[in-house]
Amino acid sequence: MVKAIILDVDGVIVGDKQGVNFPLPAAEVIQKLKEIHKRGIPIILCTAKFGFAILEIIKQAELNNPHITDGGALITNPLEHKIIKTHVIKKHIVKKLSALFIKENIYLEIYTPKNYYVQESQVSNFTKKRTDLLQKEPILVTSLHAIAEKGQIIKLISFTRNDDDIPRIEKILRQFNNMITFIWSSHPYIAPARPGIITAPNVSKEHAAKEAIESLALSFDEVLGVGDGASDWKFMQLCKYAATLENADKQIKALVKTKGEGNYIIAPHINDNGILSIFRYFSL
Repeated sequence: MVKAIILDVDGVIVGDKQGVNFPLPAAEVIQKLKEIHKRGIPIILCTAKFGFAILEIIKQAELNNPHITDGGALITNPLEHKIIKTHVIKKHIVKKLSALFIKENIYLEIYTPKNYYVQESQVSNFTKKRTDLLQKEPILVTSLHAIAEKGQIIKLISFTRNDDDIPRIEKILRQFNNMITFIWSSHPYIAPARPGIITAPNVSKEHAAKEAIESLALSFDEVLGVGDGASDWKFMQLCKYAATLENADKQIKALVKTKGEGNYIIAPHINDNGILSIFRYFSL
């Protein structure tokens, strides 16, 4: 029996159809999340995105429980104004990385738990697309290098313009092998640009999921994990139950089947509100 849900956001409840399932989920999805939570089942949103980007979902669905943001670097309950866990990147690493990325003209965002920063010299039409996605304007600064001294940095995101930038970014990051955690991500709204997410060592959705479920005094034998990308398997594999959607990666579709008959479902496309089929399958 499912007693809690860990739910990825992009590609699962948020798509790219403006005014339909972007920047917020469809109205019927929000309503269903609210109904499930009111029955005493925590719904933990789990995303690589900035926490503010999911705040309106949390408010509208009244999801008063822990949520995982910034790739696992932050666990928070914004409805109670409570930070449960923060993983901070060391200042000297932030300084070195920001200097290298700016020198290479690689678009960069730097995050604290409450704000994100962009260097004025890098502002472009891409900044507007990112603002649409995150639902919050960045704080513009003359130098990102100086931001490391001003607060707790939990995440940096570098962006490719296209796949040709991938080797350049990976070459920079090889200098910081054991000092950071790095994963590639994607979002159709900003394609072909691809975000590379940098957090403190050992930060992941998997570790954050363990911390969040522990804070709720639950067992993963009672948890449903839902995601659409291979990186989501890190938390989904912990859960007894798993689900994904038709728009998901082939790899994740194969992995959810390893849960066994009755413990998984591959639901319709996000644009068909496949998440509602998942909830029906698990009698939620």
